Amino acid sequence: MLHYFKAITVFFVWVLIALTSHYFISHKLFNNCNISSENLTVTSPQKIQLLVIDKTNSTIHNFPTAFSIKQDEPYVSDITDIPYLADSIKFILTNNYTKELHIIGKYLKTEIQVGSNKNLGIQRAETVKNMLVHLGLKADRVKTFGQVSNFSFNNEKKFNNGIDLTFNKIAQKFTDSIEAIINNKTLYLEFKDDMLIPTKDLEDYTKVLRQYLHKYPAKKVRITGHTDNLGYFDKNLIIGLNRAKKTKKYFIDNGINSNRISTLSKGESEPIAEKITEKGRAKNRRIEIKIN
Repeated sequence: MLHYFKAITVFFVWVLIALTSHYFISHKLFNNCNISSENLTVTSPQKIQLLVIDKTNSTIHNFPTAFSIKQDEPYVSDITDIPYLADSIKFILTNNYTKELHIIGKYLKTEIQVGSNKNLGIQRAETVKNMLVHLGLKADRVKTFGQVSNFSFNNEKKFNNGIDLTFNKIAQKFTDSIEAIINNKTLYLEFKDDMLIPTKDLEDYTKVLRQYLHKYPAKKVRITGHTDNLGYFDKNLIIGLNRAKKTKKYFIDNGINSNRISTLSKGESEPIAEKITEKGRAKNRRIEIKIN
């Protein structure tokens, strides 16, 4: 019992020493340095809307300073200097086959044009287009324009809002052409150990097919597997069906409703090329997709 009271006494002595030390350090050495809700200021981060898409497609970016251009030059500042813009453009166009990007380069009538028969506005727009193509955007989804504008270059011969970007609906005849391809597509796919190895063509087609089926909710997809003539006829029917089912699974895994997809096989019965050459047999090994 005596040891117990000694331990308690030592504990309270140390607590008293700790509290006295804390008071002396905070109040004497640091001149009453207190933190309270009255003198604490919390600055919340400013929200900056990086990408704007309005109903009229008049603009798709909103920055204090956007694309910088130089007087009498086709130079445009790098698109990657604007956070997320290139990725956002690619995402929007990838997920809407009815849209295209218009890049409008601004220029002054008084600017000196050297080395090209295109005005500086178009040259600047094409500079931005080349940046986007280099980053993976398809060139045929972009159009470039030049526009005479009213602005002034600064003392460094720069202007910080020299490019406008808009999304626009493509002409109906081009939409019809795209949808005709979606409706009747032939895919040449690679299968290894009974596994489908996705190709770029399959990935791209799946994206537009998903958009198409969203646009036309009553449409159905029919996937037909075709093989070459090597092996037995009955076995080739099974191989063709298995490949059609693997393709269906890929579509389902990428957001297409399974209830809208049917599969069948023609095996080797409907060749589209010579059966006796490897080149011909490779063309016969295919997946055909039809929409109805």
